[in-house]
Amino acid sequence: MALELPTGSGKTLVGLLISEWRRRTLAQRVVYACPTKQLARQVLHKANAQGIPAVLLIGTHWDWDQAELARYTRGDAIAVTTYSAIFNSNSHLADAQTLVFDDAHAAEGFVAEAWALSVGRGMDQYDQLFDALGDSVEPSFVARMVAPAGPAADAAEVRLIPIGAVARHAEDIDQVLSGLQDKNASYRFKMLRANLSSCLFYVSRSEFYIRPMIPPTFEHEPFTDPTQRIYLSATLGDAGELERAFGRTDIKRVPVPTAWDRTGSGRRFFVFPELAALPSEPSTAADGLADQDDNAADDKVPAAGLVGDLLNLATKRLVLTPDDDVM
Repeated sequence: MALELPTGSGKTLVGLLISEWRRRTLAQRVVYACPTKQLARQVLHKANAQGIPAVLLIGTHWDWDQAELARYTRGDAIAVTTYSAIFNSNSHLADAQTLVFDDAHAAEGFVAEAWALSVGRGMDQYDQLFDALGDSVEPSFVARMVAPAGPAADAAEVRLIPIGAVARHAEDIDQVLSGLQDKNASYRFKMLRANLSSCLFYVSRSEFYIRPMIPPTFEHEPFTDPTQRIYLSATLGDAGELERAFGRTDIKRVPVPTAWDRTGSGRRFFVFPELAALPSEPSTAADGLADQDDNAADDKVPAAGLVGDLLNLATKRLVLTPDDDVM
């Protein structure tokens, strides 16, 4: 079942309340999965703020707190984790009875990664795959991909090899990939081998990236065994995006309430850089920072106006620009 809840409507709290109800009422083990570790930590913080028992199980399972894992196993707490803890070849949360997927609209890459194979430029098979594809790929493109780094090389160029070309050369491609020596790559190839001719082949100067068009989640027991799967998203879409991302034929949906656009409570913060005062000149800023004592109480950016105020809201800053020339 999928629930569409607009941004700012308390989607995480709704997911946690459903999870807690199923844990208490049905005595089920519940896993709440997020795309990233950062989001998982935010969910844990929200659960703690609401008095909902939850434990954080992220990263490698070797680093998990065994006491917290036991709380989840006994059904005393919800396990908050990432998609990768569910979608991998040896999931240590395979005993879940309820799965809740937050931000399900962002799941496609994380789910498909469990069945994806990367053949890096440093592997012999990288060049051999071009040979296997033969005349299905024009020589000029191959030359750009395998050429040494230089002005003519475009590291950002990526191409999807036509499915028909892959199907025509499936036998040769299979022969090349069967020679993979890396243990992880060899295992992933075995997972793809039976349906290799229907996989997507992306190629760039750094790698061949091979993955199924639709992830075969129906073969993955940590995903199929739970009695209930719930997907939370702000944008479910109407063209089957959710079903394609999770490899399901049909997902029942609870739509956005009628007239929600007139009653929503979400807040937005808009910034208009062209109306803000510019920061100080770079040289002045550098000189100002250089003159500060190493043990100064702050590490402010000496910039005037709104831009400076925004940069000084925190000690750590991430500045995004539209291109490499604008700062």
